Amino acid sequence: MSIAKRGTLYTYSGKVAFPNGAPTLLDIAISLSRECRFAGAGLRFWPVSLHTFVVCDLLPDYLKFDGLMHDSPEVISGDVPKPVKTLAIEEFEKERLKDIYASVKVTLPSFKDYLKVKDADVKSMRGEVFTVGTQALQELYERYEPAEDLIHRYIDKYDYADCLESSGRVPMEFMIRFRKYRNMMHPSRLRS
Repeated sequence: MSIAKRGTLYTYSGKVAFPNGAPTLLDIAISLSRECRFAGAGLRFWPVSLHTFVVCDLLPDYLKFDGLMHDSPEVISGDVPKPVKTLAIEEFEKERLKDIYASVKVTLPSFKDYLKVKDADVKSMRGEVFTVGTQALQELYERYEPAEDLIHRYIDKYDYADCLESSGRVPMEFMIRFRKYRNMMHPSRLRS
């Protein structure tokens, strides 16, 4: 059965016609705050939302929105670890990211800016490997201490309930950042 014939995806806020619809900001904020990195195999619970906060903190202001939203398709696909993330899943996520950006009336970043977001994403992951992630990956990656420092700051700031409760501080912070970062974007990226 093709994906197009599967129908409806049920999200926190309701349902999304699938694959043509997009999850709401509330869906993204809550789901990413509950979705664990490293397929749950890390040293501690570390949600995708806190990962995106670190990515944002490593980016210049004009790219913080893209850092926040870069993993938003994982509301639908889950956080699939690299070894099992197929090219089809990567393409699926790219298409969902386009849908999500269109739904919030923002254009995707340029390829050059996408690479900057990807670089911050990798730096965040390097910090995670040495703080909250899977220890075995420490043999494969170099440390990135600025990300480690940010991760420790978020660990100290938020507890599990802050992430897991739908009205928790992490989903609320995600939505606050969304609005703040969208307002910081260059007007040429905003669509009416």
